[in-house]
Amino acid sequence: MKICTIVGVRKSGKTTTVTGLIKELKKRGYRVGTVKSVFCPEFSLDTSDSNTWRHREAGADLVCVKGKKETDILLPADSSGDFYEKLPVDFLLLEGEYELCVPRIICAHKDAEVQERLTEETIAVAGRLAGETKTYGGLRVYHSVEEIHELADLLEILPEAGFPLRKRPMFQKAAAFCQCGCHKAEKKLAHKKKLTAHPAGTDRKHIFLTGEKGIGKSTLLNRIVEKLGIVPVGYQTLPYEIGGVQKGFYLHSLIPMGEYENDSPILIRTGKGRKTAIPETFEVLGTAVMRKVKDMPEKIALIDELGKAEAEAPGFQEALFSCLDTQSLVLGVLQKKTGAFTQAVAERPDVEVYEVTEKNRELLLDEICKKVKGFL
Repeated sequence: MKICTIVGVRKSGKTTTVTGLIKELKKRGYRVGTVKSVFCPEFSLDTSDSNTWRHREAGADLVCVKGKKETDILLPADSSGDFYEKLPVDFLLLEGEYELCVPRIICAHKDAEVQERLTEETIAVAGRLAGETKTYGGLRVYHSVEEIHELADLLEILPEAGFPLRKRPMFQKAAAFCQCGCHKAEKKLAHKKKLTAHPAGTDRKHIFLTGEKGIGKSTLLNRIVEKLGIVPVGYQTLPYEIGGVQKGFYLHSLIPMGEYENDSPILIRTGKGRKTAIPETFEVLGTAVMRKVKDMPEKIALIDELGKAEAEAPGFQEALFSCLDTQSLVLGVLQKKTGAFTQAVAERPDVEVYEVTEKNRELLLDEICKKVKGFL
């Protein structure tokens, strides 16, 4: 097996180079495999509400998902690349792999991007830089479309990979390559003044419920409100249906919104197994609700629920944290393992999180109602 990694900044031509090499090597009769590195620390194809996740949690060393269109294999996280040796391919192309010491092609827009990624294993440069120069420091610069044949020739003469593969420390800027919504929002909020925790001098804590999908978190929250006989402010996320089929969720404010239109969609179904978040709803309606809640600190606020949909709504995130800083008591729901935002809420010193299970739902109802009554 021959291995080569293709690295570079976004939009530099990495994927164009990889797909071009796949097609060219396949034409020559080779078996080709690929591995795409993802830099988001929250990324996983296997979510915590799936049966396959439960298989892995139970201790399975390998989990397969068999579908009508494909069969997927899920393995534990492994940065060593040791399992590559068992793959039935002649060429293995790694897109975005920086740690393993294997032959490297650098895709770049400009010279500085090449210099940052240059190692002793670098065999060529490619990508958009080919439009400006044909060489870089003794290395050939290949056009990822017009010269893909010549680049494949270079790969053909590579030596066979020697296992175990050597490693080097991760390229320092790699953490910045994550492009997921939660991290974009974190960057937008980075310049903001750090929000303070709940006012000192009180042991009162906001209460959030979490747990597996479909376990009854929102149902339990509604039962708590009903049992306490309170009229909260805040909002709920409710399912909406068309012709009896659920098409997504919408945000419903518990406060009259005046010029703001209530009941706006936050998540819509765009295909089988596909959903698209609408962060604008949180940025406009959600932020407006949070600001009104902040002006009513004597009221108990209901926040049902927080999760992935708010990842690209930094204005809403800031308004929510400000509300937690000033509100007397917030009762809410946190989706489980849904990114940096919900984790930041859960880790606040003025927040107490309860995990809901089938066995403890009734016990939690009494426990939380007793605690809230003590606060009141």
